Amino acid sequence: MEDSWPTWLKVMENGSVGEARTRSFLIDRFWVLERSVDTDGADFLIQRRTTTQRFTDKVPPRIGVIQAKYFQDRRTTHYIPKSYVVDAGGTPLEGFFALLHVGKEDEGEMYLLSARQIVDTLLISSSHSPESYVVGTAALQEGFRVKSRKLALDQIEHSLRSQTYHQSAAFFDQLNIPYRRFSEDDIDFPWTLPLPNPVGEIPKMFVEQKEELRKIVFDMEEVLGAIDAVLTEKDPRRALELMKDLRYHVDGYGRITFGARADFHWGDFPNALDTHDRWRQGLQADGLLEPYLSMGEQLQNALVSHTTAHPLTEKDDFLQASLEYDPATLTVRNLSVKSGKLADRDPEIKTPGRVRMARKLDDWVPRKMKPMDYTIENVWWNIMRYVIEQRYPDPDFD
Repeated sequence: MEDSWPTWLKVMENGSVGEARTRSFLIDRFWVLERSVDTDGADFLIQRRTTTQRFTDKVPPRIGVIQAKYFQDRRTTHYIPKSYVVDAGGTPLEGFFALLHVGKEDEGEMYLLSARQIVDTLLISSSHSPESYVVGTAALQEGFRVKSRKLALDQIEHSLRSQTYHQSAAFFDQLNIPYRRFSEDDIDFPWTLPLPNPVGEIPKMFVEQKEELRKIVFDMEEVLGAIDAVLTEKDPRRALELMKDLRYHVDGYGRITFGARADFHWGDFPNALDTHDRWRQGLQADGLLEPYLSMGEQLQNALVSHTTAHPLTEKDDFLQASLEYDPATLTVRNLSVKSGKLADRDPEIKTPGRVRMARKLDDWVPRKMKPMDYTIENVWWNIMRYVIEQRYPDPDFD
């Protein structure tokens, strides 16, 4: 029956379906705002659910832009104007996403592309006006398919969180040296995936490396400020006094140097990135990223649930988790948690498809962390690390 519909009716119907599915997807996590006119590629504007920020605030809440497209079949082609996706300098716009819908009813699928992924993946049509990205089969790659709605919503929310710091730093960019505020949220989403990196937590390490560079920027700013004060001073004797501030930065060789003791190779950070990439790419290539993340979430929930009902109260109390899973699919078959005194601890097991590990409550914990929370993290980290290392061993490890 639909084949006999006029083209204009099919277009309206497809647009309505795409927007309805998009709203249903987004409403679980965001406040969804609609525009009566599609400008800047915005079928929907989304805002994180928060009552602490208003549009009348000095720094209003960040807004995400979602453009929905419905594909009647995989031969369908859409276009997204380039100006929607990148700024005047060609940089992908943080917070812009294309949500593509394919198929009907039980066969319906969603594909999510960020502005960066659009720029890196899709071609630009030279014949289409205005200049636009071609959204066709190249956009319907398996890597963009939404297999986990939660993970896709996490990606969008992370993008909105990272925008906040860019906006709040806009005023400082007017200074001689731009002031950059950053946090662990200011990192591309794939690096935030909870993979138990043996080198360290990548978002935290990234911030630490940036902070070292920012110290150098502060030194530069002090030197520039001292030089500028001398250059603008009209009293020669006062200028001599101001030179004392500049001489503070001069070393024993009569030179001004910056970052002499800094590690510009960033220590073990490249190794952490390589390990994360190897694991993430392996999981994605095998279609196991979502099952692995689901396993980690189930383990985390089980550990938290158990310790809520049975808190660890005394030093050397142990927390133990036993995990049975399918090594081929990473599907959890059985999961149990126990705690108690060391004498009641079961033997450790580490074999493909089955792992059991325990950690004890200790007085030593990282700063600003509770001992029981650290014990939970320790058990989770060691089990999840074993699972992923068993699946993707280090090729350089003898």
